[in-house]
Amino acid sequence: MHANLSEYDGEHRMSTVDLFSAALRIGNAIQEMCKTMVNHRKEELCSILGLYALQNIALVSSESKHQNILSTCGSVVLQYSKFLMFCGFTYLGLLTGNDVTSATTKLSKEEDDNFLDCFSSAMDGASLVVVWTSMHDDMSKYAGAEFESALKEVQDNCIRKWEAINMFRYVLSSVNYSWAIKSHSLDLLLTLVDDKCSEETNDHVDFPYSTQIFATLKAIERVMIAAPDTLMRKKAFSALKRVISAVPSTQRFDILQALIENSMFPSLTAILLDLVKNEVSRESRRADQVNGSDRSQDAGGSPPWASQVLELVELILRPPEGGPPCLRDHSEEVLSALNLLRLILIIDSRGSRSAKMLRDEKIRAVYSEWLIPLRLIITGIQSELEKGGGEDENQMLCLLNPVQFVLHRCIELVEEKMKG
Repeated sequence: MHANLSEYDGEHRMSTVDLFSAALRIGNAIQEMCKTMVNHRKEELCSILGLYALQNIALVSSESKHQNILSTCGSVVLQYSKFLMFCGFTYLGLLTGNDVTSATTKLSKEEDDNFLDCFSSAMDGASLVVVWTSMHDDMSKYAGAEFESALKEVQDNCIRKWEAINMFRYVLSSVNYSWAIKSHSLDLLLTLVDDKCSEETNDHVDFPYSTQIFATLKAIERVMIAAPDTLMRKKAFSALKRVISAVPSTQRFDILQALIENSMFPSLTAILLDLVKNEVSRESRRADQVNGSDRSQDAGGSPPWASQVLELVELILRPPEGGPPCLRDHSEEVLSALNLLRLILIIDSRGSRSAKMLRDEKIRAVYSEWLIPLRLIITGIQSELEKGGGEDENQMLCLLNPVQFVLHRCIELVEEKMKG
């Protein structure tokens, strides 16, 4: 299937449809064999048929990028979905991926180690069944109330909700599927993530999903960067914020730090730093409320996120490769880093928090190694740009003005702190 589909360019509609039909006939033959089997052998063959259906759903969905067979894709996916229901797969198991895991576990003892490689896109297929059910009328009618019931059950159970959230990474990270499918995936993701999940997750000390969450967020980032229209990029950004806010506070800064350290785009880095700034502001308000309600609590300690956040600011203002940042290419992320530093300085100067996040040695390093070199760079660039006076130079000056404004405010706050 994969080898033949890769040869078609989208114009060979009938050839593609014929291929889908032939694969369905093979599925029907396997289904008839399942009916004659009993006990363990029947379970194994049903698992094979289920994984076969999911693999083909992934292949069919990859053809949905061709508009001339888009309507056909939905009806073919519906036929494969009927195989899944025959094999005991449920919408709840497809949403969470647990049915795929169960099927592969039953077959993992096969002597041929390469056997399961035939179903390498089964997880994609499970997520795609859910997406097609939400976007295709015939699929929705076939699923009926079972799909809505599965969605509600996932929404009401935080652990299952995270399993479902992380399933979307397979579709969102792949280049094989159309933007329409990815858009509906984001719609479902936004439906699943809400404030209730954030509250429930924070009550769970053991939260074993960090690696999967990172992969899911990177997949969402890819949509933010590559989506062809503004509305979809905004939708992806909303999904990114919601998923991050639902991560337990004990791991949220770890996730954000990992995303920033692995970011390849200055504008994306700036967005992530702004999210860190929002988290710092929220955590600070929460700490103030706790300290205000419990006067006996020691408020003098540095907050747990302080060192991580300062490392992120240093990563931008004093890059590991040496020297101050290149403002011509990285002005957005420098501005975001300075805004974050300004917020830290303001929080650090309040009441009992004074001198807790930024000790004397650190504040001197911030002043002499981060801020003053940056001021010298900005002054030099401005002098060069003012001499040019062209349109490009004026545009660069406009980008530097907010950076210079926040930088001067940071320097003032640091100097006040050093005097104190």
